[in-house]
Amino acid sequence: MELILIAGIATAFNFIIILWKFSHDRTMDGVIDLGAFIAITTMFAGTMSGMAAGMVASAILSVYLLASPPKLAL
Repeated sequence: MELILIAGIATAFNFIIILWKFSHDRTMDGVIDLGAFIAITTMFAGTMSGMAAGMVASAILSVYLLASPPKLAL
């Protein structure tokens, strides 16, 4: 039961951060974050504990990218 709650909170938190990035002209940061979210979700799919670990890892990555956005040369 706790894993479902942890995964749900981490996922909601992660989506809130990603939506904030897209609405505040940090599109490239949001794309990187969304890509990482999808990759981590795919890698840890199959078990509930794996999904919980993946969602927490993705949320931590979102906070890191929020605090220090990537500087990409286009």
